[in-house]
Amino acid sequence: MGDGRGRSEPQGGEPQATAGPGQPDSPPAAAARILILEDEAWDAELAQRLMTSAEIEFTAVVVDTKESFLEQLAAFRPQLILSDFQLPGFSGATALKLAQEHCPSVPVIIWSGFLGDEAAVELIKQGATDYILKDRPARLPAAIRRALAEAEQRAQLAQFEDQLIRAQQLASLGQLAAAEQAVGRTRQLLAAARHQATATDTPA
Repeated sequence: MGDGRGRSEPQGGEPQATAGPGQPDSPPAAAARILILEDEAWDAELAQRLMTSAEIEFTAVVVDTKESFLEQLAAFRPQLILSDFQLPGFSGATALKLAQEHCPSVPVIIWSGFLGDEAAVELIKQGATDYILKDRPARLPAAIRRALAEAEQRAQLAQFEDQLIRAQQLASLGQLAAAEQAVGRTRQLLAAARHQATATDTPA
């Protein structure tokens, strides 16, 4: 699998774990954790090759059943889910619903061999971040980058809000020095977010 090194079992066996580009043993801390729900080994491999070619740092776990999907939601704690639309006894729509129940902040991209416009619109309404047709796979890396960036921005916004609430609470208790520290922490987070946004917007 590209420059990575992984573990794989026959379909229905243990989940397959694969490291992203240039990671012979284990991914770096910054690598995105991507859970791939796919019953066709070739399609799961194609998605990972596309991410590797796009120089996305990632580590992936591939599952193909509802049971293994639920298990890895808890064990792997993915930062993004890439889900086939139709699997034997399971569907992308059900996977989306389960993901929203167990990890609502994690973006879900539907990766489908065929998906009609009405079904695609309905999935977006239900909370899917995007959908990619397997016969037009070139858009997948960009969709993954965007989904990960948006999820990070939402997480940073939540941190800002937590810090501001903490500062307000401390100020109301007369703990002005601690309140100033909380405000300072918020400013640092904001500066880091601005720097990251600038880096993301700069063409490669």
